[in-house]
Amino acid sequence: GLVKGLENNFADPKIPYNEARLSIKEIIKKYEDYLDNQNDIYRNSFISGYLKGFEKGYNEGVSAGSSTNKADVKTKYTDYADSLGLLLGEIYGHKDFYANKSANINRSLPSNKALTGMFNLDKLSYQDRYAFLNTFKGKFREGYQEGYGKANFKPMEISYEEGVAQGEYFGNILGRTSGTKDYFENKTRDYMRNIPSNGTIIREYSLNKDGKKYREGFLIGFRRAYEESYNESFRTMNVDEHRRSYEEGYEEGLSAGLDKGEIEATEDYYLKLENNWKRYFPTKSCLIREYSLSIESKNYRNGFFSGYLDGLAQGYGDKYRELSQETIEKKSKVEEVPISGGEVESFDNTFFLKIEKGTYYNPVIVKLDVLPDEFYSLDEGFIKVSDYYKINVTNKSYAKDNEKDIELIFEYYGKNNGGIYKLVNDKWLYIPSYIEDGYIKAFVTPNSFKGKANVYSVLIDKNSKHLLDIRDHWAKDEITAYQRRGIVSGYSDNTFRPDEKISKGDFLIILSKVYNWEIPNKDKTTDYEETISYAIDKGYISNIYKANEKVTYREMETIMRKVTGYENFHWYN
Repeated sequence: GLVKGLENNFADPKIPYNEARLSIKEIIKKYEDYLDNQNDIYRNSFISGYLKGFEKGYNEGVSAGSSTNKADVKTKYTDYADSLGLLLGEIYGHKDFYANKSANINRSLPSNKALTGMFNLDKLSYQDRYAFLNTFKGKFREGYQEGYGKANFKPMEISYEEGVAQGEYFGNILGRTSGTKDYFENKTRDYMRNIPSNGTIIREYSLNKDGKKYREGFLIGFRRAYEESYNESFRTMNVDEHRRSYEEGYEEGLSAGLDKGEIEATEDYYLKLENNWKRYFPTKSCLIREYSLSIESKNYRNGFFSGYLDGLAQGYGDKYRELSQETIEKKSKVEEVPISGGEVESFDNTFFLKIEKGTYYNPVIVKLDVLPDEFYSLDEGFIKVSDYYKINVTNKSYAKDNEKDIELIFEYYGKNNGGIYKLVNDKWLYIPSYIEDGYIKAFVTPNSFKGKANVYSVLIDKNSKHLLDIRDHWAKDEITAYQRRGIVSGYSDNTFRPDEKISKGDFLIILSKVYNWEIPNKDKTTDYEETISYAIDKGYISNIYKANEKVTYREMETIMRKVTGYENFHWYN
């Protein structure tokens, strides 16, 4: 709009802007490459903005055309007047200086007639010619001053600048050398000690062969750079010597601290100690002895101590968090086992659960959850040799074949006093286990996983005895299980005598432990007497005199039917 208005500023100003502008269709056509990629809202806003902007610009252009001094209005030729005026003015300024004339713009400025002939301005309209001349003269004045000033001052400026720059170059070299030399000769810092005099500098760098301005600039640059370079070099040597020793010590200490921190964190995590690196905070004297630092400089030792502490804290913290994160990531595992059976193993491959095909009639979900060491308490007679594994089997149909066994397998390399235990009523219950090729194994029924609290672990019983006479007996596993559960103990000669007949009283003692009979005053009299009295009260036997008799198979069946309430109990069960 502004361009269109300026074009019409000497024409009839009554031409309205809406006749001068493009139509909406022409606007869309002109900017189609841009507007094609925009949505309708944007295109409509663009056209509206274009129309308002055109109106505003057009009116400004037309108003400029009606001003009193039409020479103030720029035309399409004034850009040429700008550049030509500056260029010609600079040429005339150079010309007058080198002709040894004083600066006089009016004397050098060509007349309107000369300019009209020079640039063929008579072919332009009156308004264009007038605007051209007015702009040209203003720019000529600027160019003349620039040209005359450059011719007069530029050589001086160049001489000074080159002199200063080259003086700084050589002063910097010599100052740095002198500063380094003075430091290592154990002298005090004094740049004036060895700085050359002006005469020496002029002579050594042949400055008499050059101009005065260059020489003055060289001397200024040389002395200034010499002082700065000398002081910087002297101080740098001082700082570097001490810093280098400190930094070397710091790096060595950091490396040693990182290693130490990782080692201590690993041990602490294994022992379940609190995450606290300060437990191993050393004294300087200890570090000096441990790492033979007495032969090193004080700065090196200080650096080593700082680095060691940083490394110890970092190494310990990072390693402890790494181990903790690994434990968290490997804590729980869930897998689906199909009806064809399968095996679920722990993340660390030290525990396996095997389900035989057909054990369950639908796929089941097996969840393994590793519990921390401190989650459960252990009697002093036990040694924990595996993780605590909480096992849940989710069986949506609840149907299963309880005649099939589920096998539990732990990696194990210990002695025969190790076994697989299950937590039952806050007590660890031994499950018949056997050791084979680096593993300890046990079989449990699917009914074992009815509830959700199914926790298993491998424990070593420090108090277990090896019964010598049950090795090939048919009830070896049952006898061992009852012994490890504290129900039977065997004789003092480490025999069990499994084929000897048992009395009714001894049989009832075993049952009282299996079924946890609540016998009153148990601690006040012998277990035997109270147990027999309890059994008589319950009707398991008729009188105390029968207790010493050997029990028969038929009598055992009768007692068991009364104890279990299961009328169809038989010995073969």
